[in-house]
Amino acid sequence: MNETEFLAYCKSQLTGPLKDEDVITMLTAWGSIKYSQGYQNALEEKEDIE
Repeated sequence: MNETEFLAYCKSQLTGPLKDEDVITMLTAWGSIKYSQGYQNALEEKEDIE
């Protein structure tokens, strides 16, 4: 899933008009998800090296 697909999914979960705060929350969640994935990948790569 890419960022555009994630935002489309989030929008489909909302009822009513989309507010700026909603977009900020969605993008913050996306950033957190990608950060967590990157952290987990780094841990796995570290284990492979050791």
